[in-house]
Amino acid sequence: MSSYVTISVDDGHPTDLRMAQLLDKYGLKATFYIPANNPEREVIAEKEVRELSCRFEIGGHTISHLSLTTMNEQRAWSEIDGCKKWLEDLLSSAVPSFCYPQGKFNKQSERLVAKAGFAGARTCLFNLSDFPNNPFLWGVSTHAYSHPAHIQVRHALLEGNFRGAWNYTTRYKRVTNWASHFLLSLDHVQKQGGIAHLFLHSWEIDQLNDWEEVESVFANISKASTVKRVTNGELFKMRNSIDKQRGA
Repeated sequence: MSSYVTISVDDGHPTDLRMAQLLDKYGLKATFYIPANNPEREVIAEKEVRELSCRFEIGGHTISHLSLTTMNEQRAWSEIDGCKKWLEDLLSSAVPSFCYPQGKFNKQSERLVAKAGFAGARTCLFNLSDFPNNPFLWGVSTHAYSHPAHIQVRHALLEGNFRGAWNYTTRYKRVTNWASHFLLSLDHVQKQGGIAHLFLHSWEIDQLNDWEEVESVFANISKASTVKRVTNGELFKMRNSIDKQRGA
């Protein structure tokens, strides 16, 4: 099985521009998921979204960055389809990737993301490194935040992510430091194949003053010569291509 590494940067905060500089420094790809508005914190201007798109993939993250699971179908559709149209008009290019705000999704939101024409959608299902059966339920291996072990397990069980809970206990040995956790994922993927997927918020990294740790992880990724660097959208399209070849 081939080995891949991908990075998701959520929320479109102004500190994403600093993250982009670090990614450029180490020659890494990433997908920036950007909402049009966010009631919790500032979002970069449209001009800056266009500038980011020259070097990185931009993904849909709804119009208002509100939980889709609390909305009726009409409102959820306007958030999902609206963000796709907004970004594609802004960037004059296709936007294949979507990320559920706050990691919250349900059957309705999955269906609407597919209806809008996205190739796949990323969740906050942690400790996963395989291609998913459902292209609208992509998990991640690591969140760049050091969660206590009991929170990791509780989060996985509440979301029905039993594979993630098992992986956290066996593969990751209940490691709590996020950088160590991700490097275990990267090592596993280099040996066994799969996807080392790091998800982060630049604003969170800034609040915790974790920039040196992020740079150290990026440096390690850049040295992993056997792992192919891809965007989320490239992974989504790859998976869908495999399905077509199988006649799925």
